[in-house]
Amino acid sequence: QSRHSGCGGAVFSAATEVQPGGGQRAPKTGDEVIDGKTEARGGQHAIEAVHSVGVDLHIGDPAFTADGTYYAARPGKMRIDIKADGKTVFTEAFDGTRGWEWKGKGDAIDASAKGAAALRHGVELPGHLYGLHEMRQRGHRVDLIGREKIDGRDYYALRLTLNDGYTTNLYVDAQTWLITRRRDVRPLHVDIDPTPITIEQRMSDFRNVSGVTFSFANTEIDLNTGKVLETTTVRAITVNPKINELSFDKL
Repeated sequence: QSRHSGCGGAVFSAATEVQPGGGQRAPKTGDEVIDGKTEARGGQHAIEAVHSVGVDLHIGDPAFTADGTYYAARPGKMRIDIKADGKTVFTEAFDGTRGWEWKGKGDAIDASAKGAAALRHGVELPGHLYGLHEMRQRGHRVDLIGREKIDGRDYYALRLTLNDGYTTNLYVDAQTWLITRRRDVRPLHVDIDPTPITIEQRMSDFRNVSGVTFSFANTEIDLNTGKVLETTTVRAITVNPKINELSFDKL
């Protein structure tokens, strides 16, 4: 079967992990891993039917906790409003070309070039709007770089290179076919502290929403020290909510 099939449910036969007793081979190419990942999330048609998402979330940081509402829409726009004690205290957004932020008072200002790039990367990475199978058609590169065992589980390691040169490694669990880890070298929040560190993002609590599988829990860890940098708990995801397009452009 091709990954262009819209059928959800079963993993592609060409992308099936070797079973005890043999009979089916493990993937040998990046395309086969992408096939398995796509089907595990719900299939190409279901994923591509996600034109926008709304995410109600809670953020835990060593220094603070806050609630947030994240919106993203094709072809690559996003906005997040952060609230503390029920009041919006911070907003940042990317309108497709420009990033901007509002710090709770005064006027919104343009994000730095690196800050805007980080917002764009968040929209482009597979998991919210886009599927892994859409990366190449969006001008990015996906390479299978090998197999790894991490904490006793087998993974297929993929290197995703976005079309602006940003790279990250995605780890596809060989049993579930879901991306449950991501590793890259970057600042956690570039406009707060630009120092790059090796971050591992761990995704868990996968749930089906409108026929597509999403992660409802994320933890970011400094891979060199093991320190938990930030946790995000998703309370609800809405697929294809009505969004005022102007909200990506201004407060």
